[in-house]
Amino acid sequence: MTALRQPASIPQPQAVRREVLENEHVLVTETTYPVGGSVPMHTHRFPHVLYVIEGRTAQTTAPDGAVKTIEVQPGATLWREPQSHSTRNLGSTPLRIVEVEIKDTLNRYGGERSPRAIAPADLQWIPDSLDPTRTMALVVGDPTKAGPYTVRMRARPGYVIALHQHPHEDENLTVLSGSLHWSCGAAGSGAPEHMAPAGSLVLFPAGTPHRLWSTEETVLQMTGIGPRTYVYLHPAQHSDA
Repeated sequence: MTALRQPASIPQPQAVRREVLENEHVLVTETTYPVGGSVPMHTHRFPHVLYVIEGRTAQTTAPDGAVKTIEVQPGATLWREPQSHSTRNLGSTPLRIVEVEIKDTLNRYGGERSPRAIAPADLQWIPDSLDPTRTMALVVGDPTKAGPYTVRMRARPGYVIALHQHPHEDENLTVLSGSLHWSCGAAGSGAPEHMAPAGSLVLFPAGTPHRLWSTEETVLQMTGIGPRTYVYLHPAQHSDA
């Protein structure tokens, strides 16, 4: 009996994204999406103007999985706040857009202006919207929004976050209590594994693959400039200790 041959998967077309201009004031990009073409998860760190040259229907997916469909017309101009998303062309014709990110407006997101002190009793611990398996307390700002932030995170014994990266932002972690285990390779890959005790600072430059886990209750403090984006390198594995 002849085995049935499985149809070969059809590769998905990719959009072409081109930087037209970048200086200290603006970042201008032009992106052309073929029909069905997409751009993977990325971050716009600044508010921006989007101008549609051609196309009809775009779909964006946020880091939390929220999907939004946008109907556009050639010549349309949209104002967009800083955000992270992937984008796909759902229309029957190519989609071509120009985006102008306005860096000078960063001062609008520059954080707080008055001195203040925050005592441990002032912290309000809530589930972390970016990783619900741990709890967090907002100290300054919010990592899901544009601007500087400082958050504290509490991880239980057995906590794991799978191999991932932050494409556009360094990760600065200070171990306040407990200990943090980390590696720059997937579990079982043979990559070196490390342990950082309380008082340690762990730094992962933007784009560095890393995974984290704890064997005891651990409190971390993380600082950065949002919005923060997580890109999991093994999407099927969100807990690969």
